[in-house]
Amino acid sequence: MLAIFAAVVEERKYTKAAKRLGITQPSVSQSISKLRDIYNDPLFIREKLGVRPTAFALEIYPDIADAILKLDALSATRTRFEPSLSKRVFKISTISLFEHTLIPEMFKEIEDEAPNVTILVDNHSTKETKDMLRQGTIDLSIEGSSDTESSILSHMIYDDELVVVCRENHPAFSESTISESEFLEYQHVTLSSISGNHRFFESLLPSSVQLLQKRKVKRQVASYWGLLSSVQSSNNLAIFTRKMVEKNSDVFNLKILDNNFLEQKVEACVYWSKARNLDPSIIWLTEKVKAAAINALSC
Repeated sequence: MLAIFAAVVEERKYTKAAKRLGITQPSVSQSISKLRDIYNDPLFIREKLGVRPTAFALEIYPDIADAILKLDALSATRTRFEPSLSKRVFKISTISLFEHTLIPEMFKEIEDEAPNVTILVDNHSTKETKDMLRQGTIDLSIEGSSDTESSILSHMIYDDELVVVCRENHPAFSESTISESEFLEYQHVTLSSISGNHRFFESLLPSSVQLLQKRKVKRQVASYWGLLSSVQSSNNLAIFTRKMVEKNSDVFNLKILDNNFLEQKVEACVYWSKARNLDPSIIWLTEKVKAAAINALSC
């Protein structure tokens, strides 16, 4: 009943809590009704689009959620995981930047040791992934570094700097340098905000944000690799991560333009739920991501 209570607090809807827990909505309603009698409090107030926790429900929720995390962690320590025998299905969310680098390397790391394990990779909004980890909808997420709540753990796997790039034989930049005025003068290709991919590049310092907002945006694309392809076939500029450009400069015929105005570091982490921190399968999968990152993302 307490697990159901916590799910309703987090989802704000009986239907979503039921779906998440794999039970029926009447089961959720019955459990909440029993808890109302136990605590002598309504716990949830019905609203047009769902339910709203009462002040008392919000007061007791942190302790209940913490207890559930500890119970989950205790159960995980008693779970065996044999990679060579497992037929587990793991779900991972990643930003598209890593789909052609880290992810194939991770597949290679896993294939020999766990040939029957299935890995499903998708691209979810970074606004959703932390809730999805906590709810168990995904096992890991790989995305830009960000502040998280205490129920989510992380490990940094990639750090880099942003650079300006153009095509190799761009007529205006034979010296491989660019000034701020030239950066603002020439047209740019950027990532579409609809895809959510742009956040990794544009969670920047205020001064850099102001500079990027002044760009002349000629084209927008949905993926990081579409960004490089578009630069390759035009005179447009773009910003990208230095290590990725250097690894793929021959493929896309790109050139890095040195500058003194865009000084911005970027980091990416692998994230997982604290409740599963002692789960042998999550420990194993996280280690495979770390190993793949060393091979695929370091210069």
